[in-house]
Amino acid sequence: MRNRFKEKPRLGQGFTVLLLSFFCLMGFGIGDFSYTMLLRSELGGKQSEEVSISRELCSFLCGFDPFDLVGVLQKGLPYSITAGRNVRVSSSYPIEELPAESPLHLEKPSLEEELAKKPVEVAIYHTHNAETYIPLDKKSKVQGKNGGITLVGEEIIKTLAKNGVRGVQDLTIHDHPNFPRSYIESKKTASRLLNEHTELKVLIDLHRDAGIPKKQTTTINGQESALILFVIGNGQGIPNPHWRENLALARKVANRLEEKYPGIVKAVRIKNGCYNQNLSPKAILVEIGSDKNTLEEALLAGRCLGEVLAELIQESGS
Repeated sequence: MRNRFKEKPRLGQGFTVLLLSFFCLMGFGIGDFSYTMLLRSELGGKQSEEVSISRELCSFLCGFDPFDLVGVLQKGLPYSITAGRNVRVSSSYPIEELPAESPLHLEKPSLEEELAKKPVEVAIYHTHNAETYIPLDKKSKVQGKNGGITLVGEEIIKTLAKNGVRGVQDLTIHDHPNFPRSYIESKKTASRLLNEHTELKVLIDLHRDAGIPKKQTTTINGQESALILFVIGNGQGIPNPHWRENLALARKVANRLEEKYPGIVKAVRIKNGCYNQNLSPKAILVEIGSDKNTLEEALLAGRCLGEVLAELIQESGS
């Protein structure tokens, strides 16, 4: 009876080890499963002759000892032995065609940060800050305040920025409480802007026209735009040694405007006076529409002016 129930050799044990080793060799990872426990459960505490034969056979065929846990893991379980490390994953590209490793991603500076590094090249101020547009404020002026014309100045500055040119707008009020002293007061602002920004290309005293029976517009890309008027003082009464240079600058801007937006320029007008243009050959007076225009029409004209100024400044090599 005892011989009848004699324990047979554990052939299944050796077979299991071989099968496990085969799957390890083929790269079938089993995640974070405990291979130590698996091997121990199959091998038990006793090695039969068949297991020894299986061990030697696997070592010969596979190049590693299936009973050596480290060897098994290194051969068949790359995921387990490299967990927690940065591993370069292979691809189907030929080695010579592999792309170079990308540099670390660095956040690009914002437009504001880029502009802040540049010098100010356009400055805008308003001798008559109260000027506005009747459809906007129901009157031609907002005494003691910054009117609609300052919103147009802001639009020009924004357009310059979008095109990579830095500009500033000064909102100091000059026409209140003493309107006749407007140009005397604004001369202080213009002088300060020139001193603060030594690389200025254009200094604009921005106005809107008045005294016109009805509004004047042109069509730009299907939209109604106000007209743009340039005024240059010839130095009669108050000498202006720069007036011809002021005139040349105004005509240069006006000509480019007409090339890009036909009909948008009302005129380049020479008048007696100075308009503080004796401070610099870069100074011009610009009027955007009249008090009869809507703010939207004036803003469109302002954007057109900003586009052209940016274009000319960039072409100048700044």
